[in-house]
Amino acid sequence: MSGRPLPQRLRLGPVELDRYLAGQLQGLAYMRRLRAIEDEEARHLRELEEAWRALAEVERDEGAFAVAWREVAAGWSFARINDLIAGHNAYYAIEARVPMNPRTGTYAQQWQRGEYTGDWILERFPPSLRRALALRAAT
Repeated sequence: MSGRPLPQRLRLGPVELDRYLAGQLQGLAYMRRLRAIEDEEARHLRELEEAWRALAEVERDEGAFAVAWREVAAGWSFARINDLIAGHNAYYAIEARVPMNPRTGTYAQQWQRGEYTGDWILERFPPSLRRALALRAAT
């Protein structure tokens, strides 16, 4: 068999090779990174909801609750998920082979994600004691 080309059925082209590698590695790098981002976001949401409810049980004054919750949001660490997002923004277009317009040098789709901040927390869990207590009562 030396020196002869492989039969056609044994050759892997780029598409087949990508599928093979994705199957062997539980997805390509960008797929694994996106899954890690989703998992981290879900973890943050669970932990934030627990903290929001716990604070509502301890702090019964609306103004004090709002101040305390804003402090929690400002001090919350998103270091791991923001590192994952930085990698996603840097490499996704290359790894996922996003088409580029050769004339403009821009990509055909937008993929970049924004960083997670305290404002992200306040959008999902507002500094409202009434809403925190209502959620607690509903569950």
